[in-house]
Amino acid sequence: MSDSPDTLLVEEHSRPITTTVTVLRTGTRSDPPGKEGLAYLTAEMLQRGAGDWSQAKLADEIEFLGSTLSVNVGRSTTTVTGDALTRNLDRYENIVQTLLTQPRFEPEEFQKLKRQTAADLVHVRENDNMLCQRFLVKDLYKEHPYGRPRKGTLGTLESIQLSDVKAFYQEHYHGSEALTAAAGDITNERLNQFALASVGQLPLREQSHEAPPPAPKLKGIETILVDKPDRTQIPVMMGHTTIHANHPNYLPLFVGNIVFGGTFTARLSQEIREKRGWSYGAYSSIHGDRNLGTFLMRFSPSVKDTLPAIELAISMMKDVVRDGVTLDELTSAKNYLCNSHAFGIDTSVKRLYELILQRLTGRPDDWLNSFVERVSNVTLDNVNSALAQHLDPASMVLSVVATADEFRPILDAWDGKGSLSQVDYRSE
Repeated sequence: MSDSPDTLLVEEHSRPITTTVTVLRTGTRSDPPGKEGLAYLTAEMLQRGAGDWSQAKLADEIEFLGSTLSVNVGRSTTTVTGDALTRNLDRYENIVQTLLTQPRFEPEEFQKLKRQTAADLVHVRENDNMLCQRFLVKDLYKEHPYGRPRKGTLGTLESIQLSDVKAFYQEHYHGSEALTAAAGDITNERLNQFALASVGQLPLREQSHEAPPPAPKLKGIETILVDKPDRTQIPVMMGHTTIHANHPNYLPLFVGNIVFGGTFTARLSQEIREKRGWSYGAYSSIHGDRNLGTFLMRFSPSVKDTLPAIELAISMMKDVVRDGVTLDELTSAKNYLCNSHAFGIDTSVKRLYELILQRLTGRPDDWLNSFVERVSNVTLDNVNSALAQHLDPASMVLSVVATADEFRPILDAWDGKGSLSQVDYRSE
């Protein structure tokens, strides 16, 4: 790392505490095919012994300092996040440095982690919403890197050896393009010292900036019935991939979604929840990174109301694509976004995370500060054009978790289902 590390800082000296976020540019996208979950296991092993600390001693040291520390893995990032009291920042810095540069990778801890991760995967089967999302993502992305499950599968976990973890660490844990961010009682000079003492001790590697391949093309509606016994309420998720976060139409599309399904008072919630009482909540969302975006709708009706709710949601989506939103709806959505923006950055930590997101998505440096102005400048034509271009009600993945004996006949008789596949909820 150079003498000028990549840093982000939000100073706030009213309390003697600092939050740090160290971002490495590797994540589940780096998992080799057949070894999904490797990035996750590698990151988790950092906390299971490093330097002179065993897992238990490391946890005791963090607790003694009044600190917190966690490691998280996303599609393209691995982050080490924690809090430290100002008087203990030097010792906390030493922990972060040791964690990143001297992981023990002990065989006994690795086997314990694999057993715990396998138990986590089995536990997901009890959460219908997570099941619904798991199978939607699997079908939506298929073999694309974005479809790789963060913790892998029972099969891939079994195939991953400790030697794989060590090799992954050697290849992907480096200081190139690392980001060190902090909020709170710390100066820019001290943050630079922290960065040099932590990620600055990692080797440098040449970075590959190859973008992921395009998302798979959908062929009409692809319906997945996740068969699980004794379901009385059916989680429904449906959606498709769309534009990335830096596309010129992304903000207009985001604003348009606020009208359609982004809030409690949006069209989707009003029609499905308020008028018909079919689901406690009904929402849609737009999420994007620097490469891809997704549009998703979700709700959870009873068995008898599920197909009517699905048909209504698709019909409403067709309406908003064809007719757009009204000026009154747009004005209300823009007011909501502009007025709520301040609450999303009203602490130094919140602001820091927004700045990190801004950096990782490759948005302009003034994005956060100019957000209200950018939203205010979105026009009705911008929004309606984006909705028409980037939402596709005819090509979506539809995932439902239901009892097949009860719900399969309903789907079989539905002309709008497109292709229909049925999977057991315990399958991978």
